Amino acid sequence: MEEKKREIEDYLKDLTEIKKVMDQAEDYGIIETWVYWVYGVLIIAASALSYYLVASRELSRMTLFLAVWLPTFFLAGVTETVGWVRRMDKMSAPLLSNRFTKLAVGFLGPMVILCIMMYYLLQTDIPHAGIYLMAGAVPLFMYSQITYSSLMIEAWVLTGMGFLFIINQVSSLQGSAVAGIAVGIAYILTGFHVHYIERSRNG
Repeated sequence: MEEKKREIEDYLKDLTEIKKVMDQAEDYGIIETWVYWVYGVLIIAASALSYYLVASRELSRMTLFLAVWLPTFFLAGVTETVGWVRRMDKMSAPLLSNRFTKLAVGFLGPMVILCIMMYYLLQTDIPHAGIYLMAGAVPLFMYSQITYSSLMIEAWVLTGMGFLFIINQVSSLQGSAVAGIAVGIAYILTGFHVHYIERSRNG
């Protein structure tokens, strides 16, 4: 009887510890801070490379999307996965947690739709620079729902800039490069924003 009681107590203690770990994981972002910095660097590098290729070799926007931006998105996805695995490992939280399930389902769908929309938009003659800015804001809006709500600040700034670019019909090669670099800078700043939040929470 005493042995059974002790087993139940140990089981309840384990459950309490698991809940504590999961609650701790909920207080932090689902990916590590450096991921945002890598995002920013990748976007800036891809924007600069796109500008160079179009200016020097006159490549089409569709060729750039397939040759430059799709690989960039792939590297970003790999980076995000590594950042998520490392964060969950530090928190001693299960990889297939509820937060990851929400992120995977809620993030993958919109990103696939966004890529398809960009693919077809690039075949039109409408001004694209503002759309690039708004497209860059989409992941930040989604991150703000699953991590820190204050990330909507950077998302809305990019959205506002996108509106300004669209109103002014910015469609030049230089305008598109500026838009891409602005998105990259926004992600780098988001990394510092997240770093500040997490450092404040750690005291």
